[in-house]
Amino acid sequence: MIDEVVHAYFPDSAKYGIEPLGNGHINETYKLSLTGNPLPFVLQRINANVFRNPQILVNTHLKLQNALLGEKGDFEIPRIIPNHMGEYLTTDRMGNPWRLTNFIVNSYTLEVVEHPWQAKQAGMAYGWFAGSFSGLEAADFEEPIKDFHSLPFRVNQLHDAIEKCKTDRLKTAKALIAFYGARESELGEIGHLVVSGRIPTRVVHNDTKINNVLFRGDRAVSVIDLDTVGPGTLLYDFGDAIRTLGNEAPEDERDMDKVSLNINWFLEFTRGYMSRVKKIISPSEVENLHLAPVLMTYIMGIRFLADYLAGDKYYRIASPEHNFVRSSVQMALIESMEKNTGKMKTIIEESLH
Repeated sequence: MIDEVVHAYFPDSAKYGIEPLGNGHINETYKLSLTGNPLPFVLQRINANVFRNPQILVNTHLKLQNALLGEKGDFEIPRIIPNHMGEYLTTDRMGNPWRLTNFIVNSYTLEVVEHPWQAKQAGMAYGWFAGSFSGLEAADFEEPIKDFHSLPFRVNQLHDAIEKCKTDRLKTAKALIAFYGARESELGEIGHLVVSGRIPTRVVHNDTKINNVLFRGDRAVSVIDLDTVGPGTLLYDFGDAIRTLGNEAPEDERDMDKVSLNINWFLEFTRGYMSRVKKIISPSEVENLHLAPVLMTYIMGIRFLADYLAGDKYYRIASPEHNFVRSSVQMALIESMEKNTGKMKTIIEESLH
């Protein structure tokens, strides 16, 4: 099956090597090396169960790619490559969609931040991404996954799961339900600011994990995994980055005493990020940016909780209480963030100057 796809892109190449690449859970990703060609490629089967209209991904990628034409900056995105028919999607005999991008050589990814410079470089990369596409109209982009970061949608999911849960899990999760319920109204205000236009809707990445930045040596060079790019806010990207790279513990840590916000990682990421967005960020975004990590951690926490109450239908689990533990970690992280609210606000303000 891969053979037919490879030859759709390189009909004259008889020999090639292929190996799995990365640890993504959604798409199948391979490093493709052609005999006689020193530059490898990335070949990817798109999961059509998640991305039901893969053409949206191609359209988005081409818009981003075209926006960067002629620019020679510090960072780049992967370049999508057409097949020999000039098409950017190739469908195999089983109906699976595939795409090809260039492989960014001599680069590597991180799973966790271990040094301050890594957090700062990641912040610069994601800030570059936000700034580079700030001139594009968000209305021209489609949501690849509907309601991906929508707080009202996720809250409704949780309420529905609570109402339908008829097992002891409802009692087990009582404290979690109360914790998230107590913060629902305050965080909902951010949604109102977005709907009213006070917080602008922009073209954003929407999945700003540390492993979606490529590094070369001691600096970041590329932002990858563009499948979630679409309408959103700077708060989503900033907040989700802090949620993931700023947590001292794994997402399923059972000892909640180990869960906390690393304020040094927050400081370095914020300095890097703000150095690239200070010319485009609005006063309302600055005013609410300190709430972004709590907002995105809250959304993730109630998603885990809703899945736990619904019987673990969405996330893969390693034990019956896995989603409960995950939601508990997000709760502990929110508590740590709330204790650091003053520091976060100060760091954001100082990073503007």
